[in-house]
Amino acid sequence: MNNNQKLIDAVNCKFPQNNLTEIYYNIGRILPFTAQRFPDGRVSDWYRNQYVQVVKVEPHGRFGKYGKVYGYYFRNGERADSSDSPENSWCKKDDTEPKEIPCCGCGSWFLLDIQGEPIEGNEVKVLGLDDIFTFGKYKDRTIKEVIDTDWNYVKWAIIDSQRLIADIDAIVEYHKGKIRILQPDDIISFGKYKGKTLHSVFLTDFQYLKWMESQNPDFKVDWDKLSDFSQE
Repeated sequence: MNNNQKLIDAVNCKFPQNNLTEIYYNIGRILPFTAQRFPDGRVSDWYRNQYVQVVKVEPHGRFGKYGKVYGYYFRNGERADSSDSPENSWCKKDDTEPKEIPCCGCGSWFLLDIQGEPIEGNEVKVLGLDDIFTFGKYKDRTIKEVIDTDWNYVKWAIIDSQRLIADIDAIVEYHKGKIRILQPDDIISFGKYKGKTLHSVFLTDFQYLKWMESQNPDFKVDWDKLSDFSQE
């Protein structure tokens, strides 16, 4: 995977919170780039066929909270009028100057491609497992080390709060690999069945185990072994 694609994937993990201005800063102010709103076709399948090319960004300030973003409109991969009604088109097929893109400060924008080159000294690093936290109670410890000891903190700092640009797939896969699959004779160490084996709880309150697994990403049960164990 090339560096651009890794950055695109990391930025899109923040979907649907991203707006065009946030994408611009998250990729290191690279221009141009292309983006699509509602890539899943939400509201109408028409959204699947359109995207914009961003070529200019004026930061917020006198331009409002999210600034102004300018570019061109594409439909089915080609320049097009943004509306079948000329009077409603914010951008026309033959426009030679970029036009202000509506809803640039709204969410649900998805980064498609980074077409420009990064500004020297302003490149964005996609954090991986061996990179360190530069803030908080785990400052100067690697992401991998913190996953091993406090997954909930990593989930908050990188996934839930969306504060950092990181390789989410690698982080989640590493965490999954560290999860120990619970066996029938394992003892529950918390909750109302603390001190009980999984097998005994399975026989009396099967739904509790299901509920725990849905609530706690570290609580994974070997259901096949548990079922076989119960039939012995």
